[in-house]
Amino acid sequence: MIRFGLSLRVKLFCAFALITAIAAGSSVLSFRDTLYNERLELAESEALGQAVFFGKLLEENDAQGIEKLFHGARGQSLRLTLIDRQGKVLQDSQVLPEEIPLMDNHADRPEIEKAMTHGQGTALRYSPSLKFEAVYAATTLSNGQMLRAAVPLGDIRRGLEKTFSSISLSILGITLFCILLSMLITDQVRRALENMTAVISSIAGAKTHLRLRQVPGREFLPLAQAVNSMADAIEKHLHTVNDQQSQLSAILDSMHEGVLVLDPAGRIRGWNKALDEMFPTAAAAEGKALIEGLAVPALQRAVDEFLNKNENRRLAPNNKTVHFEWPSGRFLVAGLSSPTKSTDTVGAVIVIYDATELMRLERIRRDFVANVSHELRTPLTVVAGYAETMMTSGDLRPEYRHFSETIHKHALALDGVLRDMLALSKIENRHEAMELVPASARDALENALSSCRTQAESKNITFSLDLASVSVLANLPMLTQVFRNLLENACRYSPAGEHIRIISRQNGAEALFTISDNGPGIPKGDLARIFERFYQVKKERNSGTSGIGLAICKHIIERHGGRIWAESPYGDAATAMLFTLPAAPQQEDPHAPAKSG
Repeated sequence: MIRFGLSLRVKLFCAFALITAIAAGSSVLSFRDTLYNERLELAESEALGQAVFFGKLLEENDAQGIEKLFHGARGQSLRLTLIDRQGKVLQDSQVLPEEIPLMDNHADRPEIEKAMTHGQGTALRYSPSLKFEAVYAATTLSNGQMLRAAVPLGDIRRGLEKTFSSISLSILGITLFCILLSMLITDQVRRALENMTAVISSIAGAKTHLRLRQVPGREFLPLAQAVNSMADAIEKHLHTVNDQQSQLSAILDSMHEGVLVLDPAGRIRGWNKALDEMFPTAAAAEGKALIEGLAVPALQRAVDEFLNKNENRRLAPNNKTVHFEWPSGRFLVAGLSSPTKSTDTVGAVIVIYDATELMRLERIRRDFVANVSHELRTPLTVVAGYAETMMTSGDLRPEYRHFSETIHKHALALDGVLRDMLALSKIENRHEAMELVPASARDALENALSSCRTQAESKNITFSLDLASVSVLANLPMLTQVFRNLLENACRYSPAGEHIRIISRQNGAEALFTISDNGPGIPKGDLARIFERFYQVKKERNSGTSGIGLAICKHIIERHGGRIWAESPYGDAATAMLFTLPAAPQQEDPHAPAKSG
């Protein structure tokens, strides 16, 4: 939080005024003390001069002249006192002759004591008889008597006050002038700072073309240079940001897929034009929950699970795909992605595209394949039957018998391909429920091994089993088919005399199965495509098969809620096929079937 107090102008003015007042006050007081001391010294010198002067006059006059001298001084401010050697007052110009005998002995007066000792003496003190302060000066006459002159201090003080008043008025005028000058200076600084503040505020308000050209003093030059450099950097940064935003907006607006940005709490923050066309209600739900803008409960559940998962993993990069179909038949696919870096503004980015046409074409393709496969099986059965009849005919020429065997062989191979295509179409049909029950993976594996034993014995191939006690949620015939297809492939590509290793482990809620062989291996470029239908590696692993077996395995495993992949090489083996299945809960009744779409 920014704290503030008095303005800089007030602070500067107060500082200047205080310095001026202190300087003026100290000067006045110092000057007053100095002037006062100098005037006292001057008064003492004048009083002593008066005493010496009148002392000489006393020595030169007779008694009558002395009487006239004292009588003449009585009407003036000067006081003359004649004192004998014992301190007795003989005459005083300010005291009547009949009152002189009543006066105190003056031998203890400071100026008298000094005159007795040194011949002259001065003192500043209060006179009890005259009731005012005075400067006293005494001198010793030739006959041993002492003449004292007293000058009232009030006259000196009045002169000093008059002089001090004149000087004070002059200093006050100078002080007022300095204060006025400080006001002008602080006001100039204030205007300069206000100008700097206005320029900086304009720069902060995106008016980055403004620059500081004038500063109140060279001390502000580094600040002005720093502000101008900051403005240059901000202007460059804004140009970069605007350019990036323009590019991003152009990219997003040109996309056919809808893009939706959510904050970490799952609220809508932004979208592109395509999403607005898909969901017109999204614009009105800015800052609200996803379900308020896109009325798709399945997507909301997926987003909640996705955000919670990322939060638990501290925003580790993650991706997820969600498929959902509307009652109208519209099929949408949403891809969820998390930011690669931690951010407080973006929790997930959703890319939604309309896959209705693709799904329609895919459905047409599946139906076409199923229909064609079904329709071709009848003529193939006829061809195979007639070829077999011709083969068993006794009067058939040898070359014709060879032709019949070739026709029969390829008809059976083509019939196998059609069976696989029909099986794959059936598996792909998600409208048909697949019954999943707790089952022993070992039972499915034993059934598959029985089917593959003849093929393995023909090549002297052995099986190495390392199976944990794993119970999975599976359809036992389907799982048996997965093991059989994978084991047949391993036997087909393994050299004679090798062994195939089968391992199972339970990892939390999943069971992991691994089938590894020492065949020729799979090139890295083909690993991602070997589970596509009809795809075959064109080198060592091409055996002339249809290439549907791994595609069947992939769809069966996915229908079980697992995943399948290949690694080559794998440990000390050439190739491994790995797949996962959901482990069956221990408390679940094994006789209670579960349904899965």
